[in-house]
Amino acid sequence: MPPIFCIISLGRSRGKTRLIEWMTSQLSSLGIMIATIKHSRESIDLRGKDTYRHLEAGAIETCYISPGEIVTIRRVKGSIEDAIASLHVKPDLILVEGFKNAPYPKILCANALNEVKEALEKIPNIVGVLGENLPASMHELKIMDREEILSIVRDAVIEYWISQIPGFNCGKCRYGSCKLLAEAIKRGEATIRDCVMKDLQVARIMVDDREIPLGPWPQKLLRSILKAFIGSLKDGEAVLENARRIFVKVNLEDSGGEG
Repeated sequence: MPPIFCIISLGRSRGKTRLIEWMTSQLSSLGIMIATIKHSRESIDLRGKDTYRHLEAGAIETCYISPGEIVTIRRVKGSIEDAIASLHVKPDLILVEGFKNAPYPKILCANALNEVKEALEKIPNIVGVLGENLPASMHELKIMDREEILSIVRDAVIEYWISQIPGFNCGKCRYGSCKLLAEAIKRGEATIRDCVMKDLQVARIMVDDREIPLGPWPQKLLRSILKAFIGSLKDGEAVLENARRIFVKVNLEDSGGEG
């Protein structure tokens, strides 16, 4: 799961949308892929429009496609986890507007001292407060500016990226080793997409509990061989050729001549 930050407030017009807009612009320019989620108490579909009529007729989900957009609408009492699961991309960061009671780290936007005090008493996991005309700190929580908030979020993405490095030290990327790639990511000179092996995990092989890095072609070859082998087997009514994952363990020790 990539890092998730909820941008919250106790009232309207506190700058949540502006903060998300600014952070998205700043972090996207650094190569960070961002998905956003907006929590609203209002319906997004317009009464009388075609998509509304589809849903009213009984469709469980409807999809609206234009030359530059795809929008899906599903009528359900969803949670933030449902929203995250419905994303069709694999982002490096998810910024959420709202969801005060979610378990994720939160940035509070406030413009009055009493709002901050109330939020700190009622809302868990507030990691930063953004606001003008507020004291420098409250209850050991520092009042921050936008750059400081941005640094917290960026550091979380860097930590996430480094955790995603496979650790093969295959030497296939331009940095030569996983350690040097991690250092380049920390300096802001690389992203996880500089890892050649990151998105090639279609097949993995362990030899004596040590993973051997495989290039794209050996991975695809191994997967094809195993899929063909499994597809030739039968297990009652199960259709093995439709299997999604295969785990194989082979003992290469001498069996002592036994069949």
